[in-house]
Amino acid sequence: MRKDVLKNTAIVLALTLSLAGCSTGKESSSSATSAVETTEETTRETTRETTTEAEEETYSPEEMDLIKYNYYVDLNNDIVEVLDSIGYYFEVVDYTEEFSLLPDTGLTYGYRVYGQNTDILDDCLYLADMEPSYGELDDLIKKMADPLRNVMETFSNISRSNDYADNQYQKAKEYHAIIYASADTVADLGYQYMNAIAEMGEAKMAEEEEKMKEEGRLIIYNASRAISIGKEVLNEMARQGVNDENLTELDLTEIRRLHDELVAVVADFDAAAADNDQMIKESLSNSRPFDGLYESLIQALEWMIKQVESGQPVDLSHSGAPLGSAGHFSETLSKCIERYNSVFGG
Repeated sequence: MRKDVLKNTAIVLALTLSLAGCSTGKESSSSATSAVETTEETTRETTRETTTEAEEETYSPEEMDLIKYNYYVDLNNDIVEVLDSIGYYFEVVDYTEEFSLLPDTGLTYGYRVYGQNTDILDDCLYLADMEPSYGELDDLIKKMADPLRNVMETFSNISRSNDYADNQYQKAKEYHAIIYASADTVADLGYQYMNAIAEMGEAKMAEEEEKMKEEGRLIIYNASRAISIGKEVLNEMARQGVNDENLTELDLTEIRRLHDELVAVVADFDAAAADNDQMIKESLSNSRPFDGLYESLIQALEWMIKQVESGQPVDLSHSGAPLGSAGHFSETLSKCIERYNSVFGG
């Protein structure tokens, strides 16, 4: 199961959008912005009040679209974490209906399995029946809500304890029955959901980036563009049918072009972030909001290019994504997206 998860090198987080630059002229813009905060500390207790107000036309259709999209992005990012935990769960537990620990893994039950609360899922399930209609995405949320909730809650239970061996893994057997019954459905519908939100996000981000550039918001523009280029790298790999298991087959022609563009965009980002007037214009106080993460993204891409050039296959015999792998590039890109969402998501 873990190998199946790693095969999809495009499992990365998604970007939220901000109301910055939207000329709505409404006082509700600030509350709508706070409604789509993406840091883990943000609570979701007022979602139904927010969406009820939206039904009463407190928010414009544009603002409501933004709120719904950002909640759906948050769910996408939770699904990424859930799929990762499913993969790690089956590095320790055999993928069979009957609970059985795999021999000689050197790993303990619950290794790198992390729980997720279901607040965002509940909010998205509520939003799925509201305008604007997101068609396939609304339907997928309704279809995967129950199995996804089961897995999220079960992983939360697993992560709270480490004494399963004391009762011959009786509790673990109960949890396994739930995970085994739901994992494939969550993975199948989850990938469909991520692909759909990625397609929607690419169109929205392209439009938003053009707006950022026109308005002279060069810091956020280059920050977003760098991430878009990273996604283009993964899309090009998917187009060629290449992942870490056949990485040496990758045609680097387009990858090298994207590398050069990424280097230029990151340089433009650094220059804009070093300009105090630009910082003030974009209401930022930290001149290094990404702490070198974009430089790490460039390095991860360069390591991957060198791995391909070496002709040596990626060593996938150990846990985690090794340097030079598409998995490592994808993980680094996800970190950039997490930081982008925390810096610009509100």
